Amino acid sequence: MPVKILIADDHHVVADSLSLLLGSFEAFEVAGIVNNGWQVLNFVEKCAVDIVLADLHMPLLNGNDMTTRLREQHPLIRVIILTMSEEAVHIREALQAGVSGYVMKSAERAELIRAIQMVAEGDNYFSEKVVRKLAELPNLNNTNGKTAIDDAAPLTKRELEIMRLIVEDLSNQAIADRLHLSVTTVETHRRNLLKKVGVSTAVGLMRWALKHKLIDEI
Repeated sequence: MPVKILIADDHHVVADSLSLLLGSFEAFEVAGIVNNGWQVLNFVEKCAVDIVLADLHMPLLNGNDMTTRLREQHPLIRVIILTMSEEAVHIREALQAGVSGYVMKSAERAELIRAIQMVAEGDNYFSEKVVRKLAELPNLNNTNGKTAIDDAAPLTKRELEIMRLIVEDLSNQAIADRLHLSVTTVETHRRNLLKKVGVSTAVGLMRWALKHKLIDEI
């Protein structure tokens, strides 16, 4: 079954170009094109959609507010924000709204396709530029701004391996294949790793790794 994608962008040329691009892949099906967040919410009430590919700045209801409402009403539908905005505050709001991906419109076509594929498989995707912006933000999961892990509780060698592969945007299956482990074992390591560093998402883990310069060390 192809992944059904709803495109939401008030710039018609951009929306039409995205439709042509995605329509050229057998794995994708463009379910429709809408121009604002309210139209997204109306559309998904009538038609099945797997992913909403939405601009951040849209009239009437922007991408983040739309995502918040969509997650409440249709939690299985995932949202990828495709935008020109690199503002840290917009990225933070998108994470809080529950987006599964955040990609810049300046990205290469291959990156966008990769993002959609990963989100369709249940992973998240945030471009490298976005991840570095996130690293500059206060920790969203710890209001006191302190790291959740101390020097007395270092990561194990296996946890460092898995962290590196998560940062490289590999899925659980890909990590399992790379390390010759079962998917269940990888899922357990990932869950324990997130708990250990005090974050709840892969994005939080990437931010934590960047902040502590672990990505260069592993």
